[in-house]
Amino acid sequence: MNIHPSAIVHKDAKLGVDVRIGPHCIVGAHVTLGDRVELISHVVIDGRTVIGDDTVIYPFAAVGLLSQDLKWQDETAMTGLKIGKRNKIREYVTISSGTPAAPNGTEIGDDCQIMINAHIGHDCKVGNGVVLSNIVQLGGHVEVEDFVIVSAGSMVHQFCRIGRNAFIGAMTGIGIDVPPYAIFEGRPGVYRTINKTGLLRHGFTNEDLHAIHKVYSAVYGGEAGDMGDKLKKVRREVSGNKYAMDALDFIEKRSARGVNTTRVTGA
Repeated sequence: MNIHPSAIVHKDAKLGVDVRIGPHCIVGAHVTLGDRVELISHVVIDGRTVIGDDTVIYPFAAVGLLSQDLKWQDETAMTGLKIGKRNKIREYVTISSGTPAAPNGTEIGDDCQIMINAHIGHDCKVGNGVVLSNIVQLGGHVEVEDFVIVSAGSMVHQFCRIGRNAFIGAMTGIGIDVPPYAIFEGRPGVYRTINKTGLLRHGFTNEDLHAIHKVYSAVYGGEAGDMGDKLKKVRREVSGNKYAMDALDFIEKRSARGVNTTRVTGA
């Protein structure tokens, strides 16, 4: 264990093996750091925060502090923050503790890259392998599934869901749910096409891509008509493909924000 003399680490904090805490870091009483966690310098970690093994946090990040939710401004109401393994949390990132609205608190999975000035609001749930680029802002209660990439300067409204393997273009405003495997871009963000490059990198086959594209062609590029009927029809046509069925399930299981099914030219 290597703790710089200028760091302030509460005596009740739990530190794993080979933890490195650099200059001017502050670690609160209820914090747990896993094995080989590194706080480079000037990092503040507080609240009921658990950080998994091999995670690195860069200067001036503030992690696990009281959320900005005005309904819960009492520190005793914090429900905590859990961050998984092998994450990289870059400079000036802020990640809020959860509120009583989320008994499990704010949650972040493994192998994520959270870049400079990104913000993850209270009660968010971020999956594995997620990339949040510079200045990405997630409002409270946002759910981001595995292997999503959110490009720089994008904003996500509270209570939105972003489905797995989706790609959000730079400076996009997300105010609705983003289905899995899709590219959304613009202000407001709209569907452009399937995330072909990202899916191929993750081992999807051409047959998978064809089935997913068939779903979104029906939803965003098909003829006018009752959306329920169109979804039932395409569900029968792609019933043998897990990923296409996942996309349909996501669309039909709408959150409070809903899924925009506006047709897009060329989809």
